Amino acid sequence: MEQRLAPMPLYTNLDRIELGLAAQGIGPRAAIRPEQLFALDQWHYHGTEAIAAAARALGLTARSRVLDVGAGVGGPARYLAHTVGCHVTALELQPELHAIGADLTRRTGLGDRVTHVCGDALTYVFPDGCFDAAVSFLAIVHMSDRPKLFGRLANALRRGGGYIEDLCQRAPFAPSDLADLRDVVCANTITSQDDYGCDLRDARFGDISVTDLTPDWAPFAIERLDGATLACLGGVRLLAHLA
Repeated sequence: MEQRLAPMPLYTNLDRIELGLAAQGIGPRAAIRPEQLFALDQWHYHGTEAIAAAARALGLTARSRVLDVGAGVGGPARYLAHTVGCHVTALELQPELHAIGADLTRRTGLGDRVTHVCGDALTYVFPDGCFDAAVSFLAIVHMSDRPKLFGRLANALRRGGGYIEDLCQRAPFAPSDLADLRDVVCANTITSQDDYGCDLRDARFGDISVTDLTPDWAPFAIERLDGATLACLGGVRLLAHLA
């Protein structure tokens, strides 16, 4: 999966954060205020608004310990650490994204509240019951075994729940759609909203709330995919707590 993700359009031009900082007069090794990154390091729909919504839905506090699955360059993790004060473990598979994230966290002075881990969410070992909540933004679609992932998350949580924003299937895909999903989105697991919820229930999550985000995301997604693919592809938000 790592080799397939590397050329994904979202993950090319990785110097764009430094270019954005340079436009603010911030050099490549200079300290950064967390707020100066908010417009640059949130690589998902609706930026920090989505992260703030997750914090509210999960009831996060400064005592919370949070796992961010597919953390990318660490934007959500830093935002939560800075605005809520919680500790976040930012788990990212791709070494280049992990390294960028760790460097940005160091430069923002948030190293005591964000721990960057380079590893695979399907195999990395966490002690049972070590987190209060888990979040993931547009990352689980890349993973090959969602039921296994949810089972591992359930074991890693001591209480609380998970907040996920991801892509889902709204209608059968044509062969050309599948090519876009493979080459543009790098989707390894994409199913209906109902199947997504079933995987959570099978992993001992309950009180599952599923929200269709497709109408909200469509104006942004149309810039990346053609209309035919968009007719079959949707967005979903899932909030679940341990049963």
